[in-house]
Amino acid sequence: MPLKISNAKQFSSGLIFGTIGLAIVLHARTYDLGTTTQMGPGYFPMLLGGILVILGALAMVSGLRSTVRVPIGPWPLVPMLFVSLAVVAFALLINSLGLLAAVFALIVLSCYGRLRRHPIEAFVIFAALSGLTYGIFIYVLQLPIELI
Repeated sequence: MPLKISNAKQFSSGLIFGTIGLAIVLHARTYDLGTTTQMGPGYFPMLLGGILVILGALAMVSGLRSTVRVPIGPWPLVPMLFVSLAVVAFALLINSLGLLAAVFALIVLSCYGRLRRHPIEAFVIFAALSGLTYGIFIYVLQLPIELI
């Protein structure tokens, strides 16, 4: 009996989440898990990977049981490319140019479409994200990250 997928978008997203979660769980097994009170380096990735697998399975079941037929449309490749480049730029710039430059590159690349139409909105996002990352990474966690 062939599998009848009603909501292809939801089923596909569940499949992607489940696959990524399974890969994380399999990789986290190579680290020491520890216990709940003495967590090892593999504990948190194993937990997050397991949650992704469960959410993926729920989305896949929901996609199969859906009464509304939703096909998968064209993929927005340009936005996906810019968001991926933004993450890579952040990772490359955080150590060499500091937190503010890395966050600025992240916002400029990931908000490329909105930046030309709404530059003030992009600046507000940059200011809020800069303050948030400073507060979390430098002030609370006291990570040795240069601001500038």
